[in-house]
Amino acid sequence: METEKIITRYMKQLMMIMFGFLFFQTGFGQVTVKNSADEQVMEVAKETVKAYEAGNWDVLRNNVAADAMFYNLGSYDSLTLDQTINYWKKGRETATPLLKDEGIWLANTVKSGTRAGKWILHWGNNTLTYPSGETVSFPYHVALKFKDEKVQQAHFYYDNNRIIRALGYEIQPPLEELKEGLEVDQDERDN
Repeated sequence: METEKIITRYMKQLMMIMFGFLFFQTGFGQVTVKNSADEQVMEVAKETVKAYEAGNWDVLRNNVAADAMFYNLGSYDSLTLDQTINYWKKGRETATPLLKDEGIWLANTVKSGTRAGKWILHWGNNTLTYPSGETVSFPYHVALKFKDEKVQQAHFYYDNNRIIRALGYEIQPPLEELKEGLEVDQDERDN
């Protein structure tokens, strides 16, 4: 009789452990939801970035809304699609871009507010090759906002100073007092 109680108790415990294992397995398993609209937007984003790299302006025009705006390219606050294409064409006269790897891609939807909409966020590494053979590499981030499966806004973030310095230009602080305050005596460096 005592043996039956022990076996019954162990069976209950075993069932609880198995139930718990199954519960946690399903509760914490990775769930992948396929949304064809998000997949389409992601594909358009990747084609758009490749079009920039290849200088394929027809694909770029096809993937971007006619009234789209591009932000933070070079020293410009904002550019239209035509201005952006002209900027990139002009840039290719002095350097050829190469996006070194696939980078990281993230789809996101902002539900409300001024940034509401579907966004694709992309991080990568761009290498510019100049006719002299010199190269300048820099990380970049682009945030693409979509409307009706076309790019409506493109926000670029990259370190312009890194490019300028790599080309041999010097950036001077605007105030001499600031420059003097930043100088370090060789004796101070050694201590």
